[in-house]
Amino acid sequence: MRLCNALCGLSAVVALLHAGDAASQSDTCVMVNAPLGAGTDPINHVRLAVRDDGRPILVYTTDVHNDSSLYAYDCGDPACRSGHVVYLDTSSNYFGAPGIVIRGNGNPLISAQYFGGVNLYDCGDPECAAHSVTPIRATASAIFSDLPIVLQANGNPLLLYVDAVSLGMGMPGSRPGQLIAHFCDDATCSDAGTEQVLAIPPGTSYGISELSLALDTDYVPAATYLTSEGASNLYTYSIARCYDAGCASVTNTQISAPVSNSTPTLTALSMRSDLRPLALDNQANNRALLDCAAAACTSFDNRALPAAAAGQPLGLGILPGDRPAFALFGAQTVAAFACSDTTCASGGTLMQAASAQNAVLDGAFTLDANLRAAIAYIDFDTRALAAARCMPDPIFADGFE
Repeated sequence: MRLCNALCGLSAVVALLHAGDAASQSDTCVMVNAPLGAGTDPINHVRLAVRDDGRPILVYTTDVHNDSSLYAYDCGDPACRSGHVVYLDTSSNYFGAPGIVIRGNGNPLISAQYFGGVNLYDCGDPECAAHSVTPIRATASAIFSDLPIVLQANGNPLLLYVDAVSLGMGMPGSRPGQLIAHFCDDATCSDAGTEQVLAIPPGTSYGISELSLALDTDYVPAATYLTSEGASNLYTYSIARCYDAGCASVTNTQISAPVSNSTPTLTALSMRSDLRPLALDNQANNRALLDCAAAACTSFDNRALPAAAAGQPLGLGILPGDRPAFALFGAQTVAAFACSDTTCASGGTLMQAASAQNAVLDGAFTLDANLRAAIAYIDFDTRALAAARCMPDPIFADGFE
Protein backbone atom coordinates (compact mmCIF):
# COMPACT_ATOMS: atom_id res chain seq x y z
CA MET A 1 0.00 0.00 0.00
CA ARG A 2 1.15 3.54 -0.65
CA LEU A 3 0.44 6.88 0.90
CA CYS A 4 -1.58 8.17 -2.05
CA ASN A 5 -4.49 5.88 -1.13
CA ALA A 6 -5.42 8.35 1.58
CA LEU A 7 -3.94 11.50 0.07
CA CYS A 8 -5.32 11.69 -3.45
CA GLY A 9 -8.58 13.21 -2.23
CA LEU A 10 -7.00 15.74 0.10
CA SER A 11 -7.70 18.87 -1.93
CA ALA A 12 -10.64 19.64 0.34
CA VAL A 13 -8.38 20.21 3.34
CA VAL A 14 -6.33 22.93 1.69
CA ALA A 15 -8.58 25.49 3.36
CA LEU A 16 -7.61 24.01 6.70
CA LEU A 17 -3.90 23.81 5.96
CA HIS A 18 -3.68 27.11 4.11
CA ALA A 19 -1.09 27.32 1.38
CA GLY A 20 1.39 30.05 2.23
CA ASP A 21 4.49 31.51 0.71
CA ALA A 22 7.45 29.33 -0.23
CA ALA A 23 8.57 29.61 3.39
CA SER A 24 6.46 30.12 6.51
CA GLN A 25 8.25 32.07 9.23
CA SER A 26 8.22 32.43 12.99
CA ASP A 27 10.72 33.70 15.53
CA THR A 28 12.39 30.29 15.68
CA CYS A 29 11.80 28.49 12.38
CA VAL A 30 11.51 28.96 8.66
CA MET A 31 10.08 25.95 6.85
CA VAL A 32 11.98 25.62 3.58
CA ASN A 33 10.74 23.37 0.76
CA ALA A 34 13.32 22.25 -1.81
CA PRO A 35 12.48 20.36 -5.03
CA LEU A 36 15.51 18.19 -5.81
CA GLY A 37 17.13 17.59 -9.18
CA ALA A 38 17.08 13.80 -9.04
CA GLY A 39 16.80 13.01 -12.76
CA THR A 40 13.87 12.28 -15.05
CA ASP A 41 13.02 8.70 -14.01
CA PRO A 42 9.90 8.30 -11.80
CA ILE A 43 10.75 7.75 -8.13
CA ASN A 44 9.06 5.09 -6.03
CA HIS A 45 10.43 5.06 -2.46
CA VAL A 46 12.45 7.46 -0.28
CA ARG A 47 13.97 7.46 3.21
CA LEU A 48 16.39 9.90 4.87
CA ALA A 49 18.82 10.48 7.73
CA VAL A 50 20.60 13.60 8.97
CA ARG A 51 24.36 13.79 9.50
CA ASP A 52 26.06 15.45 12.46
CA ASP A 53 26.57 18.70 10.52
CA GLY A 54 22.81 18.94 9.90
CA ARG A 55 22.92 17.94 6.22
CA PRO A 56 20.29 15.37 5.22
CA ILE A 57 21.14 12.44 3.01
CA LEU A 58 18.29 10.72 1.17
CA VAL A 59 18.18 7.22 -0.27
CA TYR A 60 15.61 6.55 -2.99
CA THR A 61 14.67 4.11 -5.73
CA THR A 62 13.48 4.77 -9.26
CA ASP A 63 10.50 3.00 -10.79
CA VAL A 64 11.57 1.78 -14.24
CA HIS A 65 10.20 -1.66 -15.03
CA ASN A 66 12.93 -4.30 -14.76
CA ASP A 67 15.61 -1.59 -14.70
CA SER A 68 15.18 0.38 -11.46
CA SER A 69 18.09 1.98 -9.62
CA LEU A 70 19.10 2.89 -6.08
CA TYR A 71 20.50 6.36 -5.43
CA ALA A 72 21.55 8.61 -2.57
CA TYR A 73 20.94 12.35 -2.67
CA ASP A 74 23.72 14.19 -0.84
CA CYS A 75 22.37 17.52 0.44
CA GLY A 76 25.07 20.18 0.27
CA ASP A 77 23.60 22.26 3.11
CA PRO A 78 21.15 21.67 6.00
CA ALA A 79 18.19 23.08 4.03
CA CYS A 80 19.07 20.89 1.01
CA ARG A 81 19.04 23.94 -1.31
CA SER A 82 22.03 22.34 -3.04
CA GLY A 83 23.20 18.78 -3.51
CA HIS A 84 23.92 16.03 -5.98
CA VAL A 85 22.90 12.47 -6.86
CA VAL A 86 25.09 9.47 -5.97
CA TYR A 87 24.48 6.26 -7.92
CA LEU A 88 24.55 3.10 -5.79
CA ASP A 89 23.14 0.15 -7.76
CA THR A 90 20.58 -1.17 -10.26
CA SER A 91 18.15 -4.03 -9.67
CA SER A 92 15.14 -5.31 -11.59
CA ASN A 93 12.44 -3.62 -9.45
CA TYR A 94 12.21 -2.29 -5.88
CA PHE A 95 9.06 -3.45 -4.11
CA GLY A 96 9.74 -1.72 -0.79
CA ALA A 97 11.57 1.24 0.69
CA PRO A 98 15.31 1.09 1.42
CA GLY A 99 16.68 1.92 4.85
CA ILE A 100 19.37 4.35 5.98
CA VAL A 101 21.18 5.03 9.25
CA ILE A 102 24.27 7.07 10.16
CA ARG A 103 27.15 5.17 11.77
CA GLY A 104 29.11 6.54 14.71
CA ASN A 105 31.88 7.64 12.31
CA GLY A 106 29.37 9.82 10.41
CA ASN A 107 29.10 7.58 7.35
CA PRO A 108 25.72 6.37 6.07
CA LEU A 109 24.77 2.69 5.95
CA ILE A 110 22.03 1.76 3.49
CA SER A 111 19.90 -1.39 3.17
CA ALA A 112 17.99 -2.28 0.00
CA GLN A 113 16.59 -5.13 -2.06
CA TYR A 114 18.72 -6.56 -4.83
CA PHE A 115 17.08 -8.95 -7.33
CA GLY A 116 14.96 -10.48 -4.57
CA GLY A 117 17.80 -10.51 -2.04
CA VAL A 118 19.10 -7.98 0.47
CA ASN A 119 22.26 -5.85 0.19
CA LEU A 120 24.03 -3.51 2.58
CA TYR A 121 25.75 -0.45 1.08
CA ASP A 122 28.45 0.72 3.49
CA CYS A 123 29.50 4.27 2.67
CA GLY A 124 33.18 5.11 3.05
CA ASP A 125 32.54 8.83 3.67
CA PRO A 126 29.66 11.07 4.81
CA GLU A 127 28.66 11.81 1.21
CA CYS A 128 28.76 8.12 0.14
CA ALA A 129 31.05 8.97 -2.77
CA ALA A 130 32.57 5.52 -2.21
CA HIS A 131 30.83 2.46 -0.84
CA SER A 132 31.22 -1.30 -0.41
CA VAL A 133 28.43 -3.85 -0.91
CA THR A 134 27.70 -6.82 1.38
CA PRO A 135 24.98 -9.35 0.42
CA ILE A 136 22.81 -10.18 3.44
CA ARG A 137 20.35 -12.45 1.66
CA ALA A 138 21.13 -14.01 -1.72
CA THR A 139 19.43 -12.93 -4.92
CA ALA A 140 16.20 -14.80 -5.76
CA SER A 141 15.37 -15.11 -2.04
CA ALA A 142 11.93 -13.64 -2.82
CA ILE A 143 12.29 -10.73 -0.38
CA PHE A 144 10.17 -7.79 -1.61
CA SER A 145 9.54 -5.62 1.43
CA ASP A 146 10.62 -2.43 3.13
CA LEU A 147 14.08 -2.76 4.72
CA PRO A 148 14.36 -0.44 7.73
CA ILE A 149 17.71 -0.48 9.52
CA VAL A 150 18.99 0.66 12.94
CA LEU A 151 22.23 0.19 14.89
CA GLN A 152 22.43 -2.09 17.93
CA ALA A 153 24.18 -1.02 21.14
CA ASN A 154 27.46 -2.47 19.79
CA GLY A 155 27.12 -0.53 16.53
CA ASN A 156 26.27 -3.59 14.47
CA PRO A 157 23.32 -3.28 12.06
CA LEU A 158 19.84 -4.63 12.71
CA LEU A 159 17.55 -5.05 9.69
CA LEU A 160 13.85 -5.78 9.37
CA TYR A 161 12.17 -7.44 6.38
CA VAL A 162 9.45 -9.84 5.27
CA ASP A 163 10.86 -13.21 4.27
CA ALA A 164 10.22 -15.18 1.07
CA VAL A 165 7.17 -13.48 -0.41
CA SER A 166 6.52 -15.18 -3.72
CA LEU A 167 5.52 -12.75 -6.47
CA GLY A 168 5.95 -15.11 -9.39
CA MET A 169 9.74 -15.32 -8.91
CA GLY A 170 10.08 -18.80 -7.53
CA MET A 171 8.71 -20.79 -4.64
CA PRO A 172 8.56 -19.24 -1.17
CA GLY A 173 11.03 -20.51 1.41
CA SER A 174 10.51 -22.07 4.84
CA ARG A 175 9.27 -18.78 6.39
CA PRO A 176 6.83 -17.45 3.77
CA GLY A 177 5.65 -13.94 4.60
CA GLN A 178 7.11 -13.93 8.12
CA LEU A 179 8.50 -10.74 9.67
CA ILE A 180 12.22 -11.18 10.35
CA ALA A 181 14.69 -9.24 12.50
CA HIS A 182 18.23 -9.80 11.19
CA PHE A 183 20.92 -9.07 13.81
CA CYS A 184 24.37 -8.60 12.30
CA ASP A 185 27.18 -10.11 14.38
CA ASP A 186 29.80 -7.64 13.15
CA ALA A 187 29.92 -4.03 11.96
CA THR A 188 30.00 -4.91 8.26
CA CYS A 189 27.47 -7.76 8.50
CA SER A 190 29.91 -10.07 6.72
CA ASP A 191 29.06 -12.98 9.04
CA ALA A 192 25.79 -14.90 8.82
CA GLY A 193 24.25 -13.06 11.76
CA THR A 194 21.24 -14.11 13.83
CA GLU A 195 17.60 -13.99 12.78
CA GLN A 196 14.43 -13.92 14.87
CA VAL A 197 10.84 -14.25 13.70
CA LEU A 198 8.79 -11.30 14.97
CA ALA A 199 5.41 -12.06 13.40
CA ILE A 200 3.67 -14.71 11.30
CA PRO A 201 0.73 -13.66 9.10
CA PRO A 202 -2.54 -15.60 9.33
CA GLY A 203 -3.02 -18.25 6.69
CA THR A 204 -5.85 -16.21 5.13
CA SER A 205 -3.74 -13.06 4.85
CA TYR A 206 -2.09 -11.78 1.69
CA GLY A 207 0.88 -10.66 3.75
CA ILE A 208 2.73 -8.16 5.90
CA SER A 209 3.81 -4.74 4.63
CA GLU A 210 4.71 -1.13 5.54
CA LEU A 211 7.42 -1.79 8.11
CA SER A 212 8.82 0.51 10.78
CA LEU A 213 11.62 -0.33 13.25
CA ALA A 214 12.84 1.45 16.40
CA LEU A 215 14.98 0.80 19.47
CA ASP A 216 14.23 2.02 22.98
CA THR A 217 16.92 3.52 25.22
CA ASP A 218 17.88 -0.01 26.33
CA TYR A 219 18.34 -0.97 22.64
CA VAL A 220 15.37 -3.33 22.75
CA PRO A 221 13.55 -3.37 19.38
CA ALA A 222 9.95 -2.84 18.39
CA ALA A 223 8.44 -3.04 14.91
CA THR A 224 5.12 -1.92 13.44
CA TYR A 225 3.51 -3.43 10.36
CA LEU A 226 0.28 -3.87 8.42
CA THR A 227 -1.35 -7.26 7.76
CA SER A 228 -3.90 -7.70 5.00
CA GLU A 229 -7.30 -9.14 5.87
CA GLY A 230 -7.65 -11.98 3.38
CA ALA A 231 -7.96 -10.91 -0.24
CA SER A 232 -9.52 -7.55 0.66
CA ASN A 233 -7.83 -4.16 0.59
CA LEU A 234 -8.29 -3.86 4.36
CA TYR A 235 -5.26 -3.91 6.65
CA THR A 236 -4.81 -4.23 10.40
CA TYR A 237 -2.02 -2.33 12.16
CA SER A 238 0.11 -4.24 14.69
CA ILE A 239 3.22 -3.92 16.81
CA ALA A 240 5.82 -6.59 17.56
CA ARG A 241 7.47 -5.69 20.87
CA CYS A 242 10.63 -7.51 21.91
CA TYR A 243 11.34 -8.18 25.60
CA ASP A 244 15.12 -8.28 25.17
CA ALA A 245 17.75 -6.82 22.84
CA GLY A 246 17.96 -10.06 20.84
CA CYS A 247 14.17 -10.50 20.46
CA ALA A 248 14.19 -13.99 21.95
CA SER A 249 10.72 -13.19 23.31
CA VAL A 250 8.18 -11.11 21.38
CA THR A 251 4.59 -9.97 21.94
CA ASN A 252 2.34 -8.96 19.04
CA THR A 253 -0.60 -6.61 19.60
CA GLN A 254 -3.07 -5.21 17.08
CA ILE A 255 -3.17 -1.47 17.72
CA SER A 256 -5.50 -0.25 14.94
CA ALA A 257 -8.05 -1.61 12.49
CA PRO A 258 -9.57 -0.19 9.30
CA VAL A 259 -12.17 2.49 10.00
CA SER A 260 -15.14 3.10 7.72
CA ASN A 261 -14.14 4.64 4.37
CA SER A 262 -10.43 4.54 5.17
CA THR A 263 -7.63 2.10 5.84
CA PRO A 264 -4.05 2.39 7.14
CA THR A 265 -1.54 3.08 4.36
CA LEU A 266 1.72 3.14 6.32
CA THR A 267 3.13 2.81 9.82
CA ALA A 268 5.33 5.08 11.94
CA LEU A 269 7.05 4.22 15.22
CA SER A 270 9.12 5.95 17.88
CA MET A 271 10.07 5.17 21.49
CA ARG A 272 9.36 7.26 24.57
CA SER A 273 12.02 7.82 27.24
CA ASP A 274 10.16 5.44 29.62
CA LEU A 275 10.47 2.60 27.02
CA ARG A 276 6.86 2.85 25.83
CA PRO A 277 6.41 2.60 22.05
CA LEU A 278 4.40 5.28 20.26
CA ALA A 279 2.95 4.71 16.79
CA LEU A 280 0.99 6.90 14.38
CA ASP A 281 -2.08 5.89 12.36
CA ASN A 282 -2.52 7.87 9.13
CA GLN A 283 -5.85 6.51 7.86
CA ALA A 284 -8.27 9.23 6.82
CA ASN A 285 -10.87 8.58 9.53
CA ASN A 286 -8.53 7.62 12.35
CA ARG A 287 -5.60 10.03 12.31
CA ALA A 288 -4.27 9.17 15.73
CA LEU A 289 -1.36 8.49 18.02
CA LEU A 290 -1.36 4.86 19.12
CA ASP A 291 0.13 5.27 22.59
CA CYS A 292 1.27 2.12 24.38
CA ALA A 293 0.24 2.04 28.05
CA ALA A 294 3.41 0.16 29.06
CA ALA A 295 6.70 -0.93 27.55
CA ALA A 296 5.27 -4.30 26.45
CA CYS A 297 2.40 -2.57 24.59
CA THR A 298 -0.16 -5.24 25.40
CA SER A 299 -2.62 -2.35 25.81
CA PHE A 300 -2.71 1.10 24.29
CA ASP A 301 -4.65 4.35 23.90
CA ASN A 302 -5.92 5.60 20.55
CA ARG A 303 -5.45 9.39 20.78
CA ALA A 304 -6.95 11.44 17.94
CA LEU A 305 -4.64 14.08 16.51
CA PRO A 306 -5.66 17.65 17.43
CA ALA A 307 -7.69 19.79 15.04
CA ALA A 308 -4.62 21.95 14.44
CA ALA A 309 -2.93 18.93 12.85
CA ALA A 310 -5.29 18.86 9.85
CA GLY A 311 -3.86 17.01 6.87
CA GLN A 312 -2.20 13.69 6.20
CA PRO A 313 0.35 12.76 8.91
CA LEU A 314 3.60 10.99 8.09
CA GLY A 315 6.50 9.79 10.21
CA LEU A 316 7.06 10.24 13.93
CA GLY A 317 9.69 11.61 16.29
CA ILE A 318 9.96 12.32 20.03
CA LEU A 319 10.88 15.76 21.39
CA PRO A 320 12.13 16.63 24.89
CA GLY A 321 9.41 15.96 27.43
CA ASP A 322 8.26 12.96 25.36
CA ARG A 323 6.27 15.23 23.03
CA PRO A 324 5.44 13.73 19.62
CA ALA A 325 6.33 15.43 16.32
CA PHE A 326 5.46 14.42 12.76
CA ALA A 327 5.11 15.67 9.20
CA LEU A 328 1.80 16.85 7.74
CA PHE A 329 0.71 17.13 4.11
CA GLY A 330 -2.20 18.95 2.54
CA ALA A 331 -2.78 19.91 -1.07
CA GLN A 332 0.22 22.10 -1.98
CA THR A 333 1.53 22.23 1.59
CA VAL A 334 4.23 20.41 3.54
CA ALA A 335 4.54 20.95 7.29
CA ALA A 336 5.99 19.80 10.59
CA PHE A 337 3.85 19.59 13.72
CA ALA A 338 5.20 19.67 17.29
CA CYS A 339 2.80 18.56 20.03
CA SER A 340 2.62 20.75 23.14
CA ASP A 341 2.40 17.81 25.55
CA THR A 342 2.99 14.07 25.69
CA THR A 343 -0.51 13.13 24.50
CA CYS A 344 -0.93 16.01 22.03
CA ALA A 345 -4.22 16.79 23.84
CA SER A 346 -3.45 20.52 24.13
CA GLY A 347 -2.56 20.91 20.47
CA GLY A 348 0.80 22.05 19.22
CA THR A 349 2.64 24.22 16.74
CA LEU A 350 2.42 23.90 12.96
CA MET A 351 5.13 25.16 10.61
CA GLN A 352 4.36 24.80 6.92
CA ALA A 353 5.57 25.80 3.49
CA ALA A 354 4.08 25.79 0.03
CA SER A 355 4.74 22.76 -2.15
CA ALA A 356 3.85 21.83 -5.71
CA GLN A 357 2.42 18.44 -4.71
CA ASN A 358 -1.30 17.71 -4.48
CA ALA A 359 -0.71 14.21 -3.10
CA VAL A 360 2.28 12.28 -1.80
CA LEU A 361 3.32 8.83 -3.01
CA ASP A 362 5.87 8.11 -0.27
CA GLY A 363 7.83 10.05 2.32
CA ALA A 364 9.91 10.06 5.51
CA PHE A 365 10.35 12.26 8.59
CA THR A 366 13.10 12.56 11.19
CA LEU A 367 14.55 14.95 13.75
CA ASP A 368 18.21 15.88 13.72
CA ALA A 369 20.47 16.26 16.76
CA ASN A 370 19.32 19.87 17.17
CA LEU A 371 15.63 18.88 17.03
CA ARG A 372 15.10 20.29 13.56
CA ALA A 373 12.60 18.49 11.34
CA ALA A 374 13.74 16.87 8.10
CA ILE A 375 11.17 15.61 5.59
CA ALA A 376 11.61 13.82 2.26
CA TYR A 377 8.71 13.05 -0.07
CA ILE A 378 7.68 12.04 -3.59
CA ASP A 379 5.03 13.96 -5.53
CA PHE A 380 2.37 11.46 -6.60
CA ASP A 381 1.59 13.19 -9.90
CA THR A 382 5.10 13.98 -11.14
CA ARG A 383 6.98 11.25 -9.18
CA ALA A 384 9.58 13.91 -8.40
CA LEU A 385 11.65 14.14 -5.22
CA ALA A 386 11.61 16.99 -2.69
CA ALA A 387 12.88 17.76 0.81
CA ALA A 388 11.65 20.18 3.47
CA ARG A 389 13.49 21.52 6.53
CA CYS A 390 12.76 23.80 9.45
CA MET A 391 15.56 26.37 9.66
CA PRO A 392 17.41 27.66 11.60
CA ASP A 393 17.85 25.91 14.95
CA PRO A 394 16.56 25.15 17.30
CA ILE A 395 13.11 24.68 15.90
CA PHE A 396 11.48 22.25 18.28
CA ALA A 397 13.28 23.21 21.49
CA ASP A 398 10.15 24.96 22.80
CA GLY A 399 7.60 23.45 20.46
CA PHE A 400 8.14 26.25 17.92
CA GLU A 401 7.22 28.87 20.51
